[in-house]
Amino acid sequence: MRKVIDFVGKKTKKHSKKFSSFLLIGIFKMPLSIGLTWLFIDILQIQALLGSIMAVVTGFFLVYFFYVKTKVIKPALMKYASATIGFNIVNILLVWVLVDFVGLSGALSSTIVIGLLFIFRYVFFSKIGLIQYEKD
Repeated sequence: MRKVIDFVGKKTKKHSKKFSSFLLIGIFKMPLSIGLTWLFIDILQIQALLGSIMAVVTGFFLVYFFYVKTKVIKPALMKYASATIGFNIVNILLVWVLVDFVGLSGALSSTIVIGLLFIFRYVFFSKIGLIQYEKD
């Protein structure tokens, strides 16, 4: 039992700092993404699929810059892009479905989708070795 507790303690310590930084950048990213989605879809009246793509691409580069500058992830643009592309496709499609088929606003749709995908992104980044831990 002690080994299990030690293992969990080490994992928690390893991930707590990085997850906190990931969370802070996510807190920055969420209103940025929601605001961009709201601007493109609701204010500028750009079709939901195109507006969502524009918001995701703009957010992609801004967030990558902050992740690397704060040493949350390793500076590997291609690996980050490869890891992120699946999440961005899911994000775009879910926002599109929620706006065009369910009838939700762009801002509400983006809020729901980003919130659901957030933790899955961190776990995935960690599993593929993109998160930069202290000894990296």
